[in-house]
Amino acid sequence: MSVPSRLTRRASALAVIAAALIAGAGATPDAGHAQLGQERAAAQQLRQAVAAESTRIDATAAGLADAQARLARLEARAQRRQDELRATEDRLIRARIRLTRLQRKAAFAMATLSRNLVMTYKAGEPNVVSVVMDAHGFKDLIERVGFFKRVANRNANILDVTRRARAAVRRQTVDLGRMRARLAILSREAVADRNRAGVIRNALLRRQEGQLRRRAGTQARLVAVRGRIDRLERAQAAAAAAAAAADTARQTATRAAPSTPSAPSTPSAPSTPSAPSAGGSGAVAKVVAAANEIASTPYVWGGGHGGASGGYDCSGSLSYALAAAGLVSGPLTSGAFMSWGEPGPGAHITVYANGGHAFMIVDGRRFDTSNLSGGGTRWSSGSRTTAGFVARHPPGL
Repeated sequence: MSVPSRLTRRASALAVIAAALIAGAGATPDAGHAQLGQERAAAQQLRQAVAAESTRIDATAAGLADAQARLARLEARAQRRQDELRATEDRLIRARIRLTRLQRKAAFAMATLSRNLVMTYKAGEPNVVSVVMDAHGFKDLIERVGFFKRVANRNANILDVTRRARAAVRRQTVDLGRMRARLAILSREAVADRNRAGVIRNALLRRQEGQLRRRAGTQARLVAVRGRIDRLERAQAAAAAAAAAADTARQTATRAAPSTPSAPSTPSAPSTPSAPSAGGSGAVAKVVAAANEIASTPYVWGGGHGGASGGYDCSGSLSYALAAAGLVSGPLTSGAFMSWGEPGPGAHITVYANGGHAFMIVDGRRFDTSNLSGGGTRWSSGSRTTAGFVARHPPGL
């Protein structure tokens, strides 16, 4: 069964029980306590659910941080590859410029070589006899032979330089083309990795959003259950006060009626050990009745403040008892009781509080969690020092 359906059925049951308690007559305190215990158990389960959701969200946040770190690494690697690609493109451009210069140089050399060949063709193939016969002396002969040799060497050098330059440019162009293709592949891989990391991040964000939404719903249900617990506790306190007032009126009527020999008078119902009488002021009776309900419950730190169940701490027990008479609107800490109500002792109720502890005196009886270790009840007729405590009392009481 889902939590909302259980809460719906529990709310219906609470409404019926609260109505019966407020009516007073025929109310069963045990049933009310059982229902209140179930509500507190449900609240505890919801608190545990909220804690579990918080743990899962923390784990998801850690996963999200890991995905973001991975995304940053992938983006940095892609950026490095893009930078390398741009540097390679710059090298390729410079190589193309160099190739153009070499091509121009080769074209000029080829043109020069062509002119030389044409001139050689027109002049005829030089031979040793013609060179010797045409020379004007030995010096001219030497110059003619050197000239023809330099022309031949220059032509051969131009051809060789041009051939080597073209081969180098072709190799460089092929290498740069391969590098550019490789870098393009690496760039696509980096982009794919970044996209995968983005998918992971978006999935984690959607999961975190769902968990936050579920936790918000659980917290809303927890607030609703706590509100029903508070209403049920107030209804129980009111019913207990009404029952105590009816019992007091019944005892008063019994004592006032004349006794007869054949019908002995009905003895009065015994009160809680060491507790003050529930008679007197209506507000005092409500406080006493509510205090009697939790007089023997164990001490639990935080109990009565919405954090724990099954017991009460010092200020939580005082808050529970005083709330039954409408003297507090919600749980107060011992420090908060130092400024609650009016200063000084009261005629019927006095709260003594400091930063670490609080207790109250109701019509001469002390209601204090420190009494549990002695007699198993918070009520005691013994006194304790009030040094270091601030005395406060509800207005008019």
